[in-house]
Amino acid sequence: MDSIQGILNVIDPVLIYPYRIFDSPMAGWWAGTFCLAAWAVLIGEVTLAIAGRVNRAAVSTNLDDTMYYHEQSMKAKQAGDEKAYKGINKLANEAYGKSFFLLMAMGMAALWPAFFAVAWLEKRFGSIGFMMPDWAGGVELSFTAPFILIYILLRVAWAKSKKKILPTLKR
Repeated sequence: MDSIQGILNVIDPVLIYPYRIFDSPMAGWWAGTFCLAAWAVLIGEVTLAIAGRVNRAAVSTNLDDTMYYHEQSMKAKQAGDEKAYKGINKLANEAYGKSFFLLMAMGMAALWPAFFAVAWLEKRFGSIGFMMPDWAGGVELSFTAPFILIYILLRVAWAKSKKKILPTLKR
């Protein structure tokens, strides 16, 4: 835990800067939280790209194995060899499981910066709460609620825009 606090102390001046741009504390909070969420998305995407590059061969091999074993199990089933079908189908399921969990782990690589951001928010703004208006129930939300909302919106926006941006960059 001390090493995480040390990292948070080192990156604190960079992360706090957007919060101090505006004179209004509320405008600063929203601008800073937006920047923090954007950085978390960006760093997560870079991490995901690196993980994808490093694991590309393993993912490709596992997916190829899955398709191969599936095709072979279907041939065995069509030939009426139930024992071979079950054995080969088990191999197909194992290859699929490997590729599924490897892809899930790579997907998680995109999320780790958000957890660091929340840890930093806790360190900096842990005692701050947001009162919702009476029409919204009048409940108090922690400082993480706005961050999570902005992070999710930016992640969705990035996923949609990435499909349009990346094909144009490959030309």
